Amino acid sequence: MGEKMKRGLLLFCLLFFVSSCSTLNGSVPFHYVPSLSTMPQNTAKLGMEKFVDSRPSDDKLATKNIPDVDEKVTSKLLEDFRSSRMFSDIYFPPLRNKDGLILKGEIKRFYWKTKDNPIKFIPVVNLLLLLGITSCEIEAVVELKVQIVDAKTGVILSEYDKTSTKKDRATLYDGRSGEPGAELAETFREVAKQIKDAISKDILNGKIKLSKKNGRILT
Repeated sequence: MGEKMKRGLLLFCLLFFVSSCSTLNGSVPFHYVPSLSTMPQNTAKLGMEKFVDSRPSDDKLATKNIPDVDEKVTSKLLEDFRSSRMFSDIYFPPLRNKDGLILKGEIKRFYWKTKDNPIKFIPVVNLLLLLGITSCEIEAVVELKVQIVDAKTGVILSEYDKTSTKKDRATLYDGRSGEPGAELAETFREVAKQIKDAISKDILNGKIKLSKKNGRILT
């Protein structure tokens, strides 16, 4: 093998590995810092059920590095709501013999995937990556459907379907900020914030009524 061919092969291998997209770090999406609540605390009690994982098969394949997504999503949201101090007490599982509210949830989308630029696989052509063109594309999507239910009557008081998408790209030179999966953590945090803000708004405008039995807003 000639010297030039050896150098070319070495350069191809270098570009191939340097430009490769990273593998999802399964713990990263659940390490976000919860947003602050937009309303005063109330005296209501909230019970949270485990979220149902109803994602399409493609989503599950894209997050195969994350076992038990339903349990992890529920656990993180439980932590998020507790840290926001929107309710006086939050239970898991719900205490159905108590007056208060129950949060039921469904995971409709939850995935993080990457896509390499096809030219990275083509010798010589992949030298274009040295010019700073995109070497990798990243996409993260979270969609959660939530119901707030009266624990005593079972009546659905409100329902929300919130989603967030984040796309990013990397070159050989700028790379990506954060660990693999940071985009999914960001979208998850945003959806949790949307849900909390919607619940707060509906409590304040009276759509979710806090009776004397199940709570009142503390001012």
